[in-house]
Amino acid sequence: MAVTDTDRFEPRYPLLTATGILSLWVGILSLPMFAGRFIAPDASNDQYAAGYAFRQWLADQFKATGEIPLWNPHLFGGMPFVGGMHGDIFYPTAWLRLILPTHIAMDLGFVVHYVLAGLFLFLLLRRLGVSWTGAVTGGLAYQLSGVVASLVSPGHDGKLFVTALLPLALLALVMALRDRRPAGYSLLALTVGLGILSPHYQMVYYMLLVAGLFSLYLVFGAEDRPTPRAGVLALGAALAAVLVGFGVGAIQLLPFYQYVPFSPRAESYGGFAEATSYAIPWSHVPEFFLAGFTGSRETYWSANFGKLHSEYLGLPVVALAAFGALHAGRRRLVIWLGGIGGLFLLIALGAATPFYQIWYAVMPFVKQTRAPGMAFFVVAIVIATFAAFGVERLERREGNPARWWLGIGVAVLVLAAVGAFGGLASSLAEGIEMARIRQTSAAAEAAQGAIRIGAALSGLSLALLGALLWARREGRVPVLVFTIGLCAIVGTDLWRGVRGFWGWSESPTVGLYGGDGITRYLQQQARPFRVMDLSDRAPIYPGSALMAFGVPQMLGHHGNQLHAFNQLLGGKNQWSYLFASRRLWDLFAVQYVLVPADFDLGEHPQFPAWRNLAAEFDTVFADVTASSGLRAHLLERRTPRPYAWVVAGAVPVPDDRAIPLVADPRSPLRFDQVVLTDPASPVPLDSLVVIPEATGVMAVVEEWRAGYMRIRLEPQPSQDAWLVIAENWYPEWTATADGQDAAVVRGNVTLLTVRVPSGTRNVELNYESATYARGRLITFLSLGLVLAGFAAPIALRRRRG
Repeated sequence: MAVTDTDRFEPRYPLLTATGILSLWVGILSLPMFAGRFIAPDASNDQYAAGYAFRQWLADQFKATGEIPLWNPHLFGGMPFVGGMHGDIFYPTAWLRLILPTHIAMDLGFVVHYVLAGLFLFLLLRRLGVSWTGAVTGGLAYQLSGVVASLVSPGHDGKLFVTALLPLALLALVMALRDRRPAGYSLLALTVGLGILSPHYQMVYYMLLVAGLFSLYLVFGAEDRPTPRAGVLALGAALAAVLVGFGVGAIQLLPFYQYVPFSPRAESYGGFAEATSYAIPWSHVPEFFLAGFTGSRETYWSANFGKLHSEYLGLPVVALAAFGALHAGRRRLVIWLGGIGGLFLLIALGAATPFYQIWYAVMPFVKQTRAPGMAFFVVAIVIATFAAFGVERLERREGNPARWWLGIGVAVLVLAAVGAFGGLASSLAEGIEMARIRQTSAAAEAAQGAIRIGAALSGLSLALLGALLWARREGRVPVLVFTIGLCAIVGTDLWRGVRGFWGWSESPTVGLYGGDGITRYLQQQARPFRVMDLSDRAPIYPGSALMAFGVPQMLGHHGNQLHAFNQLLGGKNQWSYLFASRRLWDLFAVQYVLVPADFDLGEHPQFPAWRNLAAEFDTVFADVTASSGLRAHLLERRTPRPYAWVVAGAVPVPDDRAIPLVADPRSPLRFDQVVLTDPASPVPLDSLVVIPEATGVMAVVEEWRAGYMRIRLEPQPSQDAWLVIAENWYPEWTATADGQDAAVVRGNVTLLTVRVPSGTRNVELNYESATYARGRLITFLSLGLVLAGFAAPIALRRRRG
């Protein structure tokens, strides 16, 4: 049957109407934002535990100095701020925080990108010639798919940014390679640059792979492909645009690339097992079709160590996608996209198939990553695109799956009602528990009600879709009602599948980050010092919260801190040496200790470093309520440990031997006599016959801020000596001794150590990054190229006109 105008709906203002629909369910999910709430429920959310602190501190620093801080002294002994990556430092959302409260700007960053994710896919589908209803349905299917819409739960805004940029990158490729529009290359460069600034490089890696494969389709696989010569030239231009995009992101990329050898990702993330952690196990696959099948948080029962997200694609969406995959008029595109989706499904499954062994061995940089399950967002965009094709087939009256969808939907509804899917979950959970992966049966039991309801509503949604299509076929509903009903079914089904993942908390300015007596006291104390939180359950101040108040803490929440610091403290997130004694507390000038109100200040057999704190610390605050809502004590050392000190000798010792000498409480090494240095240091070191006595020189820190220290030595050393500072070394630290350049080396495994000549009075240290300066210049030049690429065609058209 020929398609008539009455078979398709096209609104008078197609883009505006699409934007409204693609904003509707996101707006409903975002309603608490308008009451000033924060899109982060608790410390399991990265934004609550660290993201807010990073962003608030950055905004405060920029407002105070007019510059981006390059060094963060507040976490893990200090680390590069730009190179170590602290979220969207240069991404456009960062500038919102200069004019809006930080939490409102962060909320908007999430909300706007959900709308953009759907809108960019809508624009791509329209550019590919898909009908308006099909394109809107595809946009909804993508923006509200479980793997995308649940990103707010763990607080992964960087992932969301790249997720929204993927369809924009593909749109740019269509404009450039198929439509021969030069602006497409500029748009591609800008999109790649924004992805790098997101900054989530694993997601950008996946985005670039998809873009590369899609480019091959446009040049060699599409029906309207160019000639081979023109295609190769176009691919070369696209590659050049990608390189310009890397230039746009150079301000973030170059410092990070320099930092990698000093980070936990220096060689690999921890072997194949760690690289495949948080992949999608086979037991998750039913959740692609049944909302809530594997549970989440406390009710998560499957093989990973936790789950804060959903992988629900939507049963109606999957049905539409299966129908759309048979689109005869788009066979080539379906085959290519299906291949891309299949590849990324295999990646997301990780070690569940043998394929990832090959992927891990062959593909560059994969060894430095983990959590391949995040690649599932590519599967989501392919399914959403196929769903758009399915809607287009329905409008063309190609096939009639109404009875199938109605029957399958009712069957799923009945099976859910009798507990079949809950029984399947329990059976799988028992198998996982028997394999001793983790205790899962109790969680599966707790999830039974949610599994039953989630599966039943998935089945009901598919049945309603079948009924709507039947009514349309019978002429019982007009095309406008069909379009509204289709969007309502798809949007509502996906919305109810993810709404539980949109958790909110009170405004941070009146909650955790609102301040209290403890934080106000610590803010008033002279820097530098460090705070240790000894909560073995819930931290008094979760994650990196103290950073928002400008209070340095010993640990925190980041994950990409300096590798040498991790090793010295006994391993990342283990900190076995830090808890073995207070020796490392002395080394890092820990001055304050936070403990829960019910903490035993005497014996503590689990961690020796926590024993008999009353012998060294006085109680400043006793049993007070912190802004986190927890009751706590704040303890202060009676005799502060120095933040900097002078020793007479330095001995080169490899790290594997130096770590126990520095960290072991039984070690004979005295910090005030000698410093152990990196044998690879180019600075000539002393040949010590005997360990020298303490110098008696005091190092007084007169000025201390992010990336700068000024230290006075009293009295002046009578011979050449070494100044050791309780802050991490990094190669971009420089120093002067009385205005003359002084050598900076890595001492005691990780600390800043400066060679000071005899008679030195003042030492200054600066963190100055030539890599950052170079990256910033490249970024500005690349942005100029992008703007020129947009402006040049406009100027030429005007000139010709």
